[in-house]
Amino acid sequence: MTLPEPTLFDRLIPEFERDTAAGGWVVALSGGADSVALLHLASLWRDRGGPPLRAVHIHHGLTTSADEWVDVCHRVCHRLSVSLTVHRVTVPRDSGRGVEAAARTARYAVFRQALKGDETLLLAHHADDQVETVLQRLLRGTGPRGIAGIPRRRRLGVGGLSRPLLNISRSEISAWVQRQALEFVTDPSNEDPRFDRGFLRTEIIPKLRERWPRFQQTVARAAELQAEFLAAGDEIPLALEENALGEPALALPGTGGSRELAGLLHRWLSEEGLQAPSAARLREFARQCREAADDRQPELMLQGFALRCWRGHIALTRADVPVAALPGTVTAGRSESGDWGALAWVEGGESPGFTPGEVLTLRYRQAGESLTPLGARTRDFGTLCQEHHIPPWWRERMPLLMSGGEPVFAPLIGPLAGLAGRGDPPDDSLLPLWQPIVFAPTN
Repeated sequence: MTLPEPTLFDRLIPEFERDTAAGGWVVALSGGADSVALLHLASLWRDRGGPPLRAVHIHHGLTTSADEWVDVCHRVCHRLSVSLTVHRVTVPRDSGRGVEAAARTARYAVFRQALKGDETLLLAHHADDQVETVLQRLLRGTGPRGIAGIPRRRRLGVGGLSRPLLNISRSEISAWVQRQALEFVTDPSNEDPRFDRGFLRTEIIPKLRERWPRFQQTVARAAELQAEFLAAGDEIPLALEENALGEPALALPGTGGSRELAGLLHRWLSEEGLQAPSAARLREFARQCREAADDRQPELMLQGFALRCWRGHIALTRADVPVAALPGTVTAGRSESGDWGALAWVEGGESPGFTPGEVLTLRYRQAGESLTPLGARTRDFGTLCQEHHIPPWWRERMPLLMSGGEPVFAPLIGPLAGLAGRGDPPDDSLLPLWQPIVFAPTN
């Protein structure tokens, strides 16, 4: 008797089992076919006793159809009995990094802060995305780890990130969506040849597939083998994390001297496609990082970026982080962006928050200023930043939200005592989410 072919869900069971230890799953739902399929498959696993499931949608406001995408996401989630949270962000168009990169930074800022410590974010990257990523990196002169492609799993903020569809092709996902009669939207920018990925997808990959029909499977397999080789062969693995602002950071290894640390830094920069400085400069910076006292912050300034050491981590940052002019006022529920960063709004829940439409002012902190977090004692600003792991190079650039001349909210620190006495928050109260323009990791 011929056994039936395993369904896409059957093939994903091993991947889902690896992520089931999480206290909850959060699906990043764009409304496209890939993320809709992932949400549907994850809901099937939830119904078999898997983790609790919810979805988040990021409204970038980059297309005239953005509101329609929200409607589709609501209908899909209603059909699958999944709660949906919509976060509206403003994507700066003048960040110098391109709209795609700026949108990704804004998106991951929301993901990072929306995740709880026991939750895993599920992203719908698939095998075709992996191939496009490897090709893009090769064209940029990537190193060995760049050839390994998109990581299947990594940490994200206080939670985790997983891509269970990474071995599944776009055509298989499309067939599943059609078979299940799932509603989805089509993003025309995915096929726009003005963007690097769209150019590869529409102009280059079809020609490669015509000449070498299985080239995508070959590239994906090469990336997987490279990732396995690096995982097995690294004597000192790169301990890459993120700091509180979302900047990529390398944890200082517990063993080895400055020469070994310089080697790790060279490897890290090459994997990011960045030009590493001379060996002598890297070794000197590594020596400073190894020997620096707690109150010191060694830094290495390079072309367009910098390495800064603080609290046992070396962050990859922008070389120049300006103290930019802030907008005079902001309105709760209305996104704003500029050189000072981007301000979005999320649902306040049971926390004290702001009424939609409420007008607030922004300013930077004053020298010697102290703040009183809601329900806590007053501390000076520097101490609060230490407690919330905010690096020194960002402290002069964090806007405070003001109401009636009093600070009422500090990004990353949270609501301040000035919010007390307002009574119960309205059902639709909002909290601000500030994201600076940072040097973001590629995946």
